[in-house]
Amino acid sequence: MDGVESRISPVGFDREYSRRNFLKTAAIAGAAAAAGAGGLAFAARPAFAVHEGYQAAGPLAILQLAYKLELLEGTFYAEGINAGIFAGNSFAETQIAAIRDAEMTHADALAAAIVDNGGSVPATPMLTFPDGVFADPAAFLNLAATFEPVGIGAYQGAAPALIGSPLLGSALSIHNAECQHWNAIKILNGVVPPNNVIFEEALPLEAVLEAVAPFGVTA
Repeated sequence: MDGVESRISPVGFDREYSRRNFLKTAAIAGAAAAAGAGGLAFAARPAFAVHEGYQAAGPLAILQLAYKLELLEGTFYAEGINAGIFAGNSFAETQIAAIRDAEMTHADALAAAIVDNGGSVPATPMLTFPDGVFADPAAFLNLAATFEPVGIGAYQGAAPALIGSPLLGSALSIHNAECQHWNAIKILNGVVPPNNVIFEEALPLEAVLEAVAPFGVTA
């Protein structure tokens, strides 16, 4: 799409996936979406709408923003672990550490994809977080519960702009992992049942940027 070759190199993904399986998933999902998109009865509903901001930005800019969003989340979870706010709660600490590792692995994969597609990996943003968030487990988990839907909404909002490109399958692979992260955070927040979302919300590009701007992430 727009001259961008879709090749995401899953740097660090050998812990979970082989390169072959990851790219096979991307190719199958991307081809299926490209073949079937025109016949989907729900394609006009708001949750599945094409958001023009992503279309105008183009696939490479979408990758670059996704990279920065993954760094935001990965850094947030890493700071939480480093602060020791879940020391003594091995279940919570294990969950947060697993999410941290996944976010950083996503960032590595996206960085490789950006380079593979002829782009430049964005500089690491100067990230800022609210005072006290790494001293209070409840405040930390509340912020985590706002970060995850933004990431999910960004991938889902961008997906229609990637129809026809195997990048779509790779984006959906990460989107699905982000949904798992949100459920893990909801479990830690005591939400019952944690799988309480019927349809995830696709967010327009401007809504995503507005949500993450206070933390130092820009387009």
